Amino acid sequence: MVNEDKVQPSDIQEQERLKTLAAYNILDTPTEQEFDELTTLASLICGTPISLITLITHDRQWFKSRTGVDVPETPRSISFCQHAILEDEIFEVKDAMTDTRFQDNPLVTGSPNIRFYAGSQLVASNGHKLGTLCVIDTVPKTLTEEQKYALSVLAKQVVANFELRLKQQELEKEKQQLKEANKKLDQFVHMVSHDLKEPVMNISSVTEWLQDDLEAQDYSGLSDNLQLIKERTDAMQDIIEGLLQYAFAQVQDLPKEEVNVQRLLQGILENHSGSQGFHVHLAPDLPTLQTEKVLLQQVFANLISNAFKYHHTGKGNLWVQAAKQENTYTFQVRDDGPGIAPRHHEKVFGMYERLLRDANSTKGSGIGLATVKKIVEDKGGRIWIDSDLGRGSTFFFTWPA
Repeated sequence: MVNEDKVQPSDIQEQERLKTLAAYNILDTPTEQEFDELTTLASLICGTPISLITLITHDRQWFKSRTGVDVPETPRSISFCQHAILEDEIFEVKDAMTDTRFQDNPLVTGSPNIRFYAGSQLVASNGHKLGTLCVIDTVPKTLTEEQKYALSVLAKQVVANFELRLKQQELEKEKQQLKEANKKLDQFVHMVSHDLKEPVMNISSVTEWLQDDLEAQDYSGLSDNLQLIKERTDAMQDIIEGLLQYAFAQVQDLPKEEVNVQRLLQGILENHSGSQGFHVHLAPDLPTLQTEKVLLQQVFANLISNAFKYHHTGKGNLWVQAAKQENTYTFQVRDDGPGIAPRHHEKVFGMYERLLRDANSTKGSGIGLATVKKIVEDKGGRIWIDSDLGRGSTFFFTWPA
């Protein structure tokens, strides 16, 4: 019988090997011609009826390509390949019936009646052995040195195809991301031109009114017209600041530092003029994280600013809490404002979507929540809302622990 203790690598080494295997994203994928051609060639060179590209998981050996057998996988516990990945050279069993490690193996005593086995390791670029390219026969056999060399060359070609396949997947992903980015850029340019054009045109119109009034020496509307100019200028400033925030949120590889969330929030609140009249409740157990401070600060600053800005009474309550999961924190920012109808929960995260208090409201640039969503998702998290009209809003977002 096979001694299981001798065919198991160390736990840490095995975990790293399995992680490498998973990274190739190839397990349980359909057959592919380039791999089938390699197994066919291996059988022809070695003169065997069976050849396999095997990948060893924690409990099975799965066949990416198979010649001469119908089953897609077998248990790892009875595989020959689990022995092969512990070796550095081709692992050869000349006659399984006379080898005490395999003579009682069900693959030897039953179908496919293995007598001969030779496996060349599939070695990833980081040195971990993913499985083998192996050849099998139903009669005892010995490979020549030339056949062994050819088998090892083919095994390297299998790994090269793994690498090429992974690169192609990454390129397709980047292509799709670029396509989506270009689509968002088109929308971005359209919205920028529209939202900046409106306040500029309004300022131009009000300026003409002022000129007319000055020529007529009519100063009765001077204060109102100047206030209109100020409002339109403020609107433009909101848009420009929002655009700068959104652009900055795309900066990659920002430095990480120790961030005390309690102190971070206190700093945001101290510098926010809208906090006057609000009762802010910060949970006492807010964490300290090793993260990009400026990004987390932007997320909280936008959510808190919206709670202040869109509150229907101009004063109320704000709560910030956190819950720890295995590898993430879920933060929540809750207010007792007017709430958001469920049909708008996804819409508010779109670029230039405003949280309107009423039909005539012009508060906000509509960029803040788009920025928040982008930052959170770039960090591998997600953001969502629990809200309804008349019962306030709670924004939840996840962040790496």
